[in-house]
Amino acid sequence: MKKLFCLVGCLFMVGACGGGKSDSLQELLDGLDLVYDPTRVAEVEFTTPQGFGVMVGQYISTGNPAYVDAGFRFDDESLPSTGFRLRAPVQAGSGDTELKYSLRINFNYYDGPRFHGIDRIHFANNKNDPSLMREILFSFALLAMDVAAPRTAYAWVKADGDDLGIYTMVEMVDKRFARARYGDENNAAGGNLYKCEPITALDNGCSLTWAGGSKGDYLKVCLEEDGCGLQLKTNEDDPVMNNYADLIDFLDFLNNASESEFAAGIEARFDVDSFLRYLAVAVALGDHTGYLGSIDNYYLYHRPDTDQFVFIPWDHNKSMGLTPCALATDPTGADPETPECTDASRPLVDRILAVDAYMTTYLGYVQEVVDTMLEPGAMQAWVDQLEALIVDRIPEDPNLRYTLAQHQAGISNAESITGDLNLMEFIEKRHARLLFLLEGK
Repeated sequence: MKKLFCLVGCLFMVGACGGGKSDSLQELLDGLDLVYDPTRVAEVEFTTPQGFGVMVGQYISTGNPAYVDAGFRFDDESLPSTGFRLRAPVQAGSGDTELKYSLRINFNYYDGPRFHGIDRIHFANNKNDPSLMREILFSFALLAMDVAAPRTAYAWVKADGDDLGIYTMVEMVDKRFARARYGDENNAAGGNLYKCEPITALDNGCSLTWAGGSKGDYLKVCLEEDGCGLQLKTNEDDPVMNNYADLIDFLDFLNNASESEFAAGIEARFDVDSFLRYLAVAVALGDHTGYLGSIDNYYLYHRPDTDQFVFIPWDHNKSMGLTPCALATDPTGADPETPECTDASRPLVDRILAVDAYMTTYLGYVQEVVDTMLEPGAMQAWVDQLEALIVDRIPEDPNLRYTLAQHQAGISNAESITGDLNLMEFIEKRHARLLFLLEGK
């Protein structure tokens, strides 16, 4: 487990780096290795046309986090023109005020070149996580379990010469993500990618329950630029691909097939094994803002090469003790055999785990997570490696919500006094709880 940095770095092939609009798969793989190197803190700077403070002021006054044409520097490499914006919610009237805004860069927004084959990077502010580690640790666990999931790494970010502080870079889920995972053969990266964009707590739109046989049944109007519900993020302008026929067919089968039809046919339509691996990590590490909890933070990708949908998780900074599971009797989270955190229907979990063979496989994966990355000694080794990267930068961060002392308490196994569990406190308690629950399974 101490070799995880090597494992994550070696998940992709190594070769030459470059840029431009036309690039090889190898260039993209090399670019991902360069940007999402978990053994270092990258140095990143944006140069904005009117100043970062003006950008923030415009968002606060309008509620619209608009792109600006900004210069970009990554270590000693630079691009003169990129799309740069705050990653903040669209608001009616005025925007939220933050100490540190999450950020988003789109290298193609102003028709510029890709950065080493990469189109976009998300910079997460970790505002809810005093450890500054949960996003990265969860990514490590997913990748170690062979789940298609975004890569992550730290960056120290500046804007117009001023320090913004420590961020977590998160790989965006898009066509480049699909290409890096599935390659170029048989148009594997050309499929439909659907993103869950929740509507409201009462009308989420992302549960994957059957709503009807038309595209409009899965889309809702909201303040987000592309609307809410299950949003198509690729092939939007292709009239053959953008009619939601593939998603509707899948949801029809998921919800309406008989038990025997479902057991016999789901694997032809959905990557069940990858989903079971994700569930094991999500339950063990307390992902209560994803599909099991608030029914949020995921994508569905339809692979043309296999004709299967794949579940791709996203956004785990509130995992591992920061968000409770409402239906759980234990503060660390749900029991593996009843993993859902609310009474809402979740057919992707309900129907798959109702198949005895899948439940057995899933519980085996939970045991694997418990025996490896959730084992306190192994997790502490990961935490120590990340802490060595950031501990000296934390006092220099002018926009961090947490002091160094609060951060160090937040990664410890000490009993929390805030209601949220400290990182290693959660790991030790969750590990003990799951060992007890899985005994004899």
